[in-house]
Amino acid sequence: MIIFEGEELLLHYHEGTSDYILITFTSADQTEQAQNNYFLKPIVEKYDLSCLGITTKFDNYYQHSDMYHIIPLCNEIAIKYKKILVTGLSMAAYAALKFSASLNADVVFAMGARYTLDANIASVSGIMQRTVDRLDPHSIVQTTIQSHEVSGKIYIAHDTYQGSVGYNAIDHEHIDKIRENLPNTVLVPVLFAHHLVINSLKGSEEFKSILDMLIAGNDQDVIQQVVKIRRHHIHNIYSKIKLLRHRYPLLVFKLLASKVFSTVKNNHIIFDDNENNLLLIYSLCKNNHHQQSRNLLRLCFLRAYLKCSFYEADQINSRHNMDDNNSLSHLPYLIAHNYYILVYDQAKKKIIPVRDFIYNTHCLPVRLYGDQSGYRLVCVWEDVLFKLHYRKGEILITPFVFEDQQEDIIVVEKQENIAIIYSKDRKLCFQVDLQGNGNFYPNKPREWEQFAII
Repeated sequence: MIIFEGEELLLHYHEGTSDYILITFTSADQTEQAQNNYFLKPIVEKYDLSCLGITTKFDNYYQHSDMYHIIPLCNEIAIKYKKILVTGLSMAAYAALKFSASLNADVVFAMGARYTLDANIASVSGIMQRTVDRLDPHSIVQTTIQSHEVSGKIYIAHDTYQGSVGYNAIDHEHIDKIRENLPNTVLVPVLFAHHLVINSLKGSEEFKSILDMLIAGNDQDVIQQVVKIRRHHIHNIYSKIKLLRHRYPLLVFKLLASKVFSTVKNNHIIFDDNENNLLLIYSLCKNNHHQQSRNLLRLCFLRAYLKCSFYEADQINSRHNMDDNNSLSHLPYLIAHNYYILVYDQAKKKIIPVRDFIYNTHCLPVRLYGDQSGYRLVCVWEDVLFKLHYRKGEILITPFVFEDQQEDIIVVEKQENIAIIYSKDRKLCFQVDLQGNGNFYPNKPREWEQFAII
């Protein structure tokens, strides 16, 4: 229920059965939901918790006079509860800290918090700059959180990992300022969560257990519960995979294809990430793990058909020899340097790079066929082989005739496990740029014209 709507801010109220009340702020880029949603609403409704949810129509770091109306309303309602817990993420974590004293907070749980909007004190991100651009110089100085503006036990949930240069750098800078200048703060490590700490703590049951620990007020219990949830959370595994997939692609592949990983909760989040899968496939190939690279691509297709884990898809494939039932299944695919797979778009009559290659029904994966006469681009459609031709800016497909000795209009040069695609006269070379656009250009072959053969 909305009990206040101002020029930019709104206040929602859910009167539950809990003896404590949550006051939540909503993070940036959620403005379109300001009327209908507030931070932690699903948990509040599931467990019937009392909550005051503050939302905003603009990404303004809650730097608006509407707060002068909201704060008294919150205090009027919250006074009847035993404890007040204020929480938020990023922009909302800043607000939770900034207004904690005004809201008489007993506990603050700030995730990925910011300390100031003043670039003279700490770095300002792009989202923060939107608010800075709306403020006058004096107001910008006033955004720095002062110790008298903070009350209650302050828990700062933060990704403390610093193993890579520049990793989460702005967060580290702001958290250092908070711990240096604000009293009564407790650091709660959430490794590999990046800025959006909440992603590693998602789940109504999981986050409710954190709220229970925060209300109980034992620092070690809070830290241990967060660590326990983070350690077993799929987002934590996902983040580690992203850190390791370039350096240790074989290790990551073995994890994804393992029996143990097939039982991990919400593993579909990783299995369904085609961009991550293609990157890993490409990295395996580049590190000379060609069989594993091919196996992973095969598992992606099998999983989409069988609706199961990579491990289960591999077991089913082994039992039924699915690959051996089709003589065309062994034709290799082509993946670009920036992890796009080449497909033939039947509607546009073009070769295009895509990452959504599993359910793209009007596109056929481009394959590589080789014989004594050389290599050519082909597609397989309903177990029939088609050859690709390049004519006047269009790609056409015709049934493949094995006895046909005519030179193909698309020329493919194979160098070990790399393919380069030319027009017939070799004046044009097919490339995929950094934005994922593919076309023939008059260039000499460089890295972005080379395709890994999978």
